[in-house]
Amino acid sequence: MAHDLHAHTNRSDGSHDPADLVQYAGHLGVDVLAITDHDTMAGVAEAADAGRAAGIRVVPGVELSIKVPHGSMHLLGYFAEPSPDPLLGMLAGLRATRILRAREMVDRLNGLGVTIDWNDLVDEASGAVLGRPHIAEALIRAGHVDTRKEAFDLYLAEGRPAYVRSEGLDVEDGVALVAESGGAPVLAHPSTLGLDAAHLSPFVGRLARAGLIGIEVHRPEHTPDQFAGYGALARTYGLIPSGGSDYHRPSSPHHPGATGDPPLPDDTVDRLLARALG
Repeated sequence: MAHDLHAHTNRSDGSHDPADLVQYAGHLGVDVLAITDHDTMAGVAEAADAGRAAGIRVVPGVELSIKVPHGSMHLLGYFAEPSPDPLLGMLAGLRATRILRAREMVDRLNGLGVTIDWNDLVDEASGAVLGRPHIAEALIRAGHVDTRKEAFDLYLAEGRPAYVRSEGLDVEDGVALVAESGGAPVLAHPSTLGLDAAHLSPFVGRLARAGLIGIEVHRPEHTPDQFAGYGALARTYGLIPSGGSDYHRPSSPHHPGATGDPPLPDDTVDRLLARALG
């Protein structure tokens, strides 16, 4: 059996309904699964119902967009119950910010002559929290690119002509929001911060002083050097080494339950929530 603390449904930018994701993960041997959609917890209740029916523990979670001057940062939050306040009240504002960001990227694309229809984008998202993957799919449907990778490489990645920086929460505010809502704040995929080791360590120390509880160490794409480096940061700052597959869709490079070698320890969830609940 495997634990996976980072997976997405179609309530943000994944492709599976929450119940379908739970069933798929269970088929692959996952017995503990965290639902960590971007800036929403709309899929947690449905996933939890499916988990109870299938004998799979579903951990309520979220992946928050955090505003940083370098690279990109996401903060994971894990909770003992599916409706944590004051977090839920803040998520509506974050979703509105995502809509504005998506609209600006579409406007930039249209200004470049790479036209896509905003209404088509919204309709295809079917109420999900909008993100760059939805825009990439719209570019494919419009015939401008053949793959999501091409869409990001040409237009949507940082530094490309349609990219708009995420205006998420400030760093300390995000950590405090998760903690004040009774959750365990964990730094997701630290490599996307774009910091070398000399700069990453003090940044993680800053987060730890703000209340960070964990850092993703167990991820299938981590090299042995990354695993060792992030593990050393966890030990230095007293953080719990967490992780997950970051699964989104069948075409994702890693399936649910893939958390690298060595795999995610069995007691990670209990340790995170025990720390969060004090």
